[in-house]
Amino acid sequence: MAGYANAEINMFSLVLLIILFVNMYRRNGEYLPDQKLFFIMIFADAILLGLDSIQWLSDGWSGALPHSINLISSMFYYIFQPFICLIWCYYVRYQITMDVREAKMGRKFLLIPLFLNVFGSILSLFFGYYFYVDQNNFYHRGEFFWVFLILIYCYFIYALVYVAVNRKRIERKVFISLMIFVLPPLFASILQIFHFGISIIWPACALSLVVIYINIQKDQLYTDHLTGLYNRRLLDIHLDSCLKKNGEFDSIGVIMMDIDDFKSINDTYGHIVGDQALVETANILKKSVGKESFIARYGGDEFIAVVPAKGSSDIERVANEIERNIRLQNEQSSAQYKISLTMGYEKFKCGGDFSKFYVLNMIDKQMYDAKVKC
Repeated sequence: MAGYANAEINMFSLVLLIILFVNMYRRNGEYLPDQKLFFIMIFADAILLGLDSIQWLSDGWSGALPHSINLISSMFYYIFQPFICLIWCYYVRYQITMDVREAKMGRKFLLIPLFLNVFGSILSLFFGYYFYVDQNNFYHRGEFFWVFLILIYCYFIYALVYVAVNRKRIERKVFISLMIFVLPPLFASILQIFHFGISIIWPACALSLVVIYINIQKDQLYTDHLTGLYNRRLLDIHLDSCLKKNGEFDSIGVIMMDIDDFKSINDTYGHIVGDQALVETANILKKSVGKESFIARYGGDEFIAVVPAKGSSDIERVANEIERNIRLQNEQSSAQYKISLTMGYEKFKCGGDFSKFYVLNMIDKQMYDAKVKC
């Protein structure tokens, strides 16, 4: 009966994960690094819930097939458990640094417990180190189950210490959420260690993912809901990172653009048509700037692109491509309005003394001068 009860709890937790997935899913498939890591944790927890359910439902059934299913599902269950903990450590690092390269630092060190556990889990299939399934097809913990626990708790401890040490680098709400995440699966694992037959670790992890979604992922969305471009918050982070030379480029070009006579489009045709003009402009910009570039909606009808640039000619090439695609859009569109942009742009050396405020003020002035000349 305990097996069926555990399986029911797992299925309920799986429904929670599906709800999270549906709420985060985007048709264009464009996700930020922390969103990708969050998705991986959702999938990993779903796999663990499924494997745990298979174990419980096959446990005690007679026959060669149920015995094989119980044994193999147990092996994969042990293999996958540290994986979600590893991804959590990466997620924590990214939430604090907001820089992919810095978040990846130390990953070789973090992979050590994972690979040791894979080795131990496979050996357990034959020698029963972590677990074994007896001749009556009942699962039991092995003599070296404690080794597996140490490898798992290495990730728990690392994440907690890393968040605590870097607490001043993040908002209080994010700090509390990152610290709380570990608590439900940690307490559940301790309870499960001393009360064999209870299986609540990964349902507790699903609960933690819901907490993170509510307090971090949902509150700190980095994309503009209308255009699908990145928003001002992420622009500030990205620009800061580039100017401090945290990226792979020695210099960047920053282009500020706004839609000419956008107020007239809104006043003449209404805000729905105005929104359509914003979306069309955003699509043109995404197509024009290239995959290595960053494009954000700065606010209202203003957009900013950050592009890798060795010289001014690289920025001009992007600007010309934007203008060319706008002309094509106007020629092919049946809309009552025509899109035109005014641009201001400049090249900046990474790793210098430029602040994001200086950069934004400079290109804003460039754009204003260009608009005056028109």
